[in-house]
Amino acid sequence: MVGLYDSQGVLRFSGRDRDDCLAYAELFALPEDSFSLESVAVVVHPLDARAEGAPAIA
Repeated sequence: MVGLYDSQGVLRFSGRDRDDCLAYAELFALPEDSFSLESVAVVVHPLDARAEGAPAIA
């Protein structure tokens, strides 16, 4: 996943890839120097869900 961050470092959009983020920037007419793109790690750990009472993943 890739995130689009504004000049203050706030995540404004996350997408599957760079093209998704650039399409968002184009849609809202964001100037190129007003945002940055960074990789976003998404970590899902099955033990975290079970610890909160969710059913185990088969």
